[in-house]
Order: sequence, then C-alpha cells, then structure tokens
Amino acid sequence: MKRTVLIIGGGPAGITAALRLNGRGYAVTLLEQRFELGGRLISSSESAESTDAIPPVVLGCHKATLSLLETLGTARQVRFSNRLRFEFLLPGGRLVPLRRPWLPGPLHAMLGLATFPGLPLRDRWRVLAFLERTWEGDPELPLDLGSRTANDWLTEFGQSKEARSHLWSPLARFLLGDDLTVVSAATFARMLSHCFLSARHHTGLAIPIGGIRSLLLTPASERLTQSGATLRLGISVNQIRFDAHRVTGIQLQSGSPLVADWYVAALPHRRLCSLLPESALTNYSYFEQLTRLTDSPAVTVHLWMGSTRPAPRLVLLAGRTYHWMVSRAFGESGRQGTIVSLVATGLSGWLDRPDQDLLKSALDDAGDCLPTAVGAKVADSRIVREPQAFLSLRPGTASLRPLPQSPFPNLFLAGDWTDTGLPATLESAILSGDRCAEAIVAADQ
Repeated sequence: MKRTVLIIGGGPAGITAALRLNGRGYAVTLLEQRFELGGRLISSSESAESTDAIPPVVLGCHKATLSLLETLGTARQVRFSNRLRFEFLLPGGRLVPLRRPWLPGPLHAMLGLATFPGLPLRDRWRVLAFLERTWEGDPELPLDLGSRTANDWLTEFGQSKEARSHLWSPLARFLLGDDLTVVSAATFARMLSHCFLSARHHTGLAIPIGGIRSLLLTPASERLTQSGATLRLGISVNQIRFDAHRVTGIQLQSGSPLVADWYVAALPHRRLCSLLPESALTNYSYFEQLTRLTDSPAVTVHLWMGSTRPAPRLVLLAGRTYHWMVSRAFGESGRQGTIVSLVATGLSGWLDRPDQDLLKSALDDAGDCLPTAVGAKVADSRIVREPQAFLSLRPGTASLRPLPQSPFPNLFLAGDWTDTGLPATLESAILSGDRCAEAIVAADQ
C-alpha cells in the first residue's frame, strides 16, 4: 500500500515536493487555499487576470530550478545568452553593462569588474582586490559577518560610497531583495561568491519566454493530475493537530479532518505559525524562532508596451525610484509587443502610494532604461503590491531559518524562507521542496 503525504501549500516549494514524492511512488495530496497553484509567484484580483508577482529571472547557478524545469519539459523556455548581461543604469542616465569575458571562473568576474566603466579606475581596482581576497580567503572572512550589515562590511573593506551606491546596492536589491544597510554581510558575501566567484556559467542570465504560469505552474499541475496526485484547490486549513510525539492530522476550515503518514507544510512562515497550537510555539524553540522572522515588501509595475519584440534585458537601477527592470517580448491573446516590469524592494512606504504615482515613476525609469520606450503607447498596466515578498535577510536571520525536519518526525517544513543557504527566491523554494522529499524518502528506507 502506498505511503501517503499531505502537502499544505501550492507554491513552488509545495509543487516541487509533490512532484518529487509522487515520482517516488507516494500517494500525494496537495492542498492550496487559492483556486490555482502558484502561491506568491502570482498575483490576481477581481478586476484583472492573474500575472507574475515579480518577473522571473533565472541565473546559471539556479541548479534546482533548472532541474525541475527539465523534469517538466519546459527548460527550453529558459535560454541563456552571452548577450544578456547585468546592465546598470547609473545616476545621470548612463547605462553600462557588466561584461562576461570568456575566461574560467572567477577570472571572468574579476576581469569584468576591473573593466566596468561604471566606476572610476581607483574604485575598480579596490573592487578587484576585494573580490580576489574574498575568493582566496586571505584574510578569511570575519566570523562576525552574520551580525553585521553588508554596508558596514563593504565600508570597512574600503569600498567607496560611489561603489556601494552604483554597484553593490543594486546587486543587493536584485539578489537579496533589500538594501546594503539592511541585509546581512554574511549572506551578501555568500551570494557574491556563489554567483560571481565560481564557474563562469553561474553568472549566466535567462529571462524565460512567457511567464511563470507556462514555465512552471501549468505543466506541474498537468503532470501531477496525470500521474494520480490529488490537487484540492480553494481549500483552507484551520489547524495542524499534534499529540505528544507526532502530527495526528489537519483540520480544514470546513471542519473536516485529513490524515496522512507524512506532512509537508509549504507555507509562508506567518501563515504556518497561525496553524500551530500555542503549545508548539512555546515549547519548541524550532517553532518559536519562526515568530521572529520578518519580511521585506516589493512593488512591481508591469507595462505592456508597443508592438516591437526586442531582445530581453535586465537593468539594475542606481539611485532611481525602482531598483531593477526586466523587459521581454510577449505574444498572447492576440497581442504582441514588449512587457516591461519594474521592481522596487524593501520600501514599505511604497505600498500605499497611489497608482498614478507608481505608474508615472515606472514610465520615467523605463524611458531612461529603454530610450525607444519614450512616448510609446502603454496598452495595459498592472501594479502588484506584496507586503511580504521576501524573507528579510537582516543580521541574525540565518540562525532563525529552520531545517526541513521539525521536532515531530512526520512533519517537514518547506519554503523559500527555510534554511537553504540561499536568499528567499524561486531557487530557494524549489530547493527546499527537493530537500523535504529527499528527507521523507530517506526516513522511509
């Protein structure tokens, strides 16, 4: 008889765990509160069809994401090109690319930064020396990086205000979802090493053709349904029930109970805490630590513009209203042209700004990034406000992120906010789902 798994949450972590466990012969039931899979990847309202909450960008170091897309048969939508590079829009309107020379890592990154025209020569050499020392570990990184901000650490390393503003802060916003003055120095250093100081292909960029629905959600739903998994959409969970040793079941909002051999909670940490009994939060530090995690907001403006279908672009903005921008071609529902998505992260005050202000700022920044967009007709637009878009990676946060195995042997946690060693991205969510599936299979052997 098949072992049963109940997965709560239909975001990328829950989807991944369901796919992997279903493929290993488990009887999987996936519960999702919304009426479609996706979780925080998509945003919908009564007045508009759902759309990507934040435009997907895949890096060459996103191994878990690429593996999952291979499984789903959609990896062909992710096309890496040397022409697609990190571009920086600097104060004054200068747009400069970060080159990716044909050298093995990390020499490619060092040469790219050494010739980066966005910084004065003195700052370039400081950046080069800084990266070389970080790569070689001479001296070793300070042990207290986890308790310091990236801004403090970079300042101590001799990075000028201009370098921090024009290069490092835009990278922090894009990679970690917040400013240098907020994020942990240890997390920032780890991401720099992972993305830039390893294999050259790790710095590769791809902007998927189509959105997250065609890339992941639709094929995952079809795969799970065809292989016998049970998807229950529009189902709300009211409580996870425990005895002294194990999870005994879950109670739906309707009052109905559900039981399984294994449970995976693939929910945002705030939502998970609301399902746990008070005794679990007070008696187990594993769960109590979840209440101390905080989130960072994001505002995304999507603009459907013009009739041209240009090559994809990624631009990181320094000192602008928005922090990064993705442009890509689209062609759906009889329309084709360019969709430009601008993202601002870590600014809670922006959540209440009027739509008109957000749209005007988006058009201004898009015009500076894409001169051809100046004066172009905007066929449609969409504003997505997400108060809890990313886990806030402040100093001390790493020690609060939980491992997959909970104190109860039949309960595992998955989500981009768990302890994957990565920022709270799609890659982190998928990796956490993989690890939960591996842990369940290992425990059954």
